[in-house]
Amino acid sequence: MPTPRPARTLVRGKQWTARKSIDTAKFEAIAGAILASLDTKPVPFGELSARVERLLPRFDGSVSWYTITCVRELEVRGQVVRQENPVRYHLSGR
Repeated sequence: MPTPRPARTLVRGKQWTARKSIDTAKFEAIAGAILASLDTKPVPFGELSARVERLLPRFDGSVSWYTITCVRELEVRGQVVRQENPVRYHLSGR
């Protein structure tokens, strides 16, 4: 009997032409860490990624890759705001 595939979450990004699908458990772990790491004060991506890594020290995968992928989906959902020049992220305040 084949092993069932883990649940997947579709992730989108503003101005992305293609969508990606990632393991739902990984999405939920990273997205939760992102939301726990941010407040209304903007932080650069490098700092956000470091905060997520501190919250998930045993994460199986590239924390920075999953962080950028998940933060873009959270941006599409309206939970996170991305500022330009320089790029910084913060909670939407909704």
